[in-house]
Amino acid sequence: MKTARHLAALIALIGPLMFFAPAQAASASITSHMAQTMADAAAQAAREKGFSIVVSIVDNHGNLKHLHRMDNTSAGSIEVSRLKASTSAHFPVSTKVLAERSTGFASNPYAAIPGFLLLEGGLPIMSKNGVHIGGIGISGATPELDAAFAQAAINRLNQ
Repeated sequence: MKTARHLAALIALIGPLMFFAPAQAASASITSHMAQTMADAAAQAAREKGFSIVVSIVDNHGNLKHLHRMDNTSAGSIEVSRLKASTSAHFPVSTKVLAERSTGFASNPYAAIPGFLLLEGGLPIMSKNGVHIGGIGISGATPELDAAFAQAAINRLNQ
């Protein structure tokens, strides 16, 4: 009898949350339109500086949402951009910040995580409500310019 009361109280507490979870999840995800807008902004910023880049945009689980490879970009930049995006999708910080944190420890612990790339050019993507919804990674220029192009993409998204 006591267990049944505890279960009923738990259902009363959690039940209403179940109705709101799908709506919140839907509003906190990267849409195809958002990804395309970001990729276009990054490519435009790269063209203005005379670079060809690869843009990878992933959701907050690291799953590829959009890939844009400009002409005359190396094939290696595809994987580099994807890894930068995935790294920032798993941690809500830039790949540069994560690299700096990691080198602050004698064992450089983040560098040992399989599938992570600690090279500048990956940024987390936040919703307008401040929810971490994914990552963007750029490769093809210098790491600093890759990060600037990724920031241009995020700035466009936040307009």
